[in-house]
Amino acid sequence: MHNLNYNSNTDRYSFVSANKPAWHKLGTVLNHVFTAKEAIEHGGLDFTVDKQRLITEKWLDVPNHFVTVREDNNDILGLVGKDYTIVQNRDVFTFFDQIVGEGKAIYETTGCLGKGGVIFITAKLPKQIVIGNDGPIDNYLVLCSSHDGSMAITAFFTPVRVVCQNTLNASFSQCTNRVYIKHTQNVKERFVEAAHIMGIHSEYLDKLEGAFRLLYDKRVSDKDMKSIVTKAFLSKEEIKSLALTGDVELSTRKTNMIDDVMRYYHEASEIDSIRGTGYGVYNAMTGYFQNIKKFRNEEAKMKSIVLGGLAEKYTQRVFDRLIKY
Repeated sequence: MHNLNYNSNTDRYSFVSANKPAWHKLGTVLNHVFTAKEAIEHGGLDFTVDKQRLITEKWLDVPNHFVTVREDNNDILGLVGKDYTIVQNRDVFTFFDQIVGEGKAIYETTGCLGKGGVIFITAKLPKQIVIGNDGPIDNYLVLCSSHDGSMAITAFFTPVRVVCQNTLNASFSQCTNRVYIKHTQNVKERFVEAAHIMGIHSEYLDKLEGAFRLLYDKRVSDKDMKSIVTKAFLSKEEIKSLALTGDVELSTRKTNMIDDVMRYYHEASEIDSIRGTGYGVYNAMTGYFQNIKKFRNEEAKMKSIVLGGLAEKYTQRVFDRLIKY
């Protein structure tokens, strides 16, 4: 399920992409990358949100609780607290432009999920990474925000392999590649601070390119690959049991996930040129979650892969183990 917002007033899905349609074939396709103004218009984000008091059916005020409401159709988006500050879609794009440059036509996808409670934006950056003889990796700046109280405003960099569009994320202790901004009263002041932090993306990409080249140069046997992937899925208790006894009993769910990653590694065409390397193992893990793993909908998928969910956690564990391999 894509979970894209459908606007009955315009008879359109709230999604726009540049040059080619997304896998779901919905929304608007423009034959060029677009500006923030075009993104808002064609991506179905040209609405504002209001914060309103929560009142019972007997007209009693519910203290310290409010609802966020779309002002174009009165859809209720979420339940929030008294300190929650709405950040309108246009303000989110203003923040984005502070990072990449105002008025630049660099946006590639944008849209909203559910009733409009979650919005997402991606912008392509000029710098590419080249690993070995494989195709170039494009780099993107991604921003997610919500009007339903489900997430902070989140901006992060992610490199994407052109061939399979796998989202690759890797964290470094000395380099920030993402920023979280809570919906509080000082949110706009935090925008300025966050834009400065995100300005170090060139340093982050240099570090990431070095790490990927390191993984590309590492030869990893099938046996070691399965061990690395298996340990990524283990809990602390399971890792302790494995260390003590040399064995661990896995649930059917985890066993199936490990088998699916291994199958993707050996069968996916996009792994052909990097199979047998640490970089191939890492791409197999990200590719499994991006292309094989079934999620409830696209919102759940996004949260799991790039917003600190289980998929991101498991993938980071594989990355960390491969770096030390």
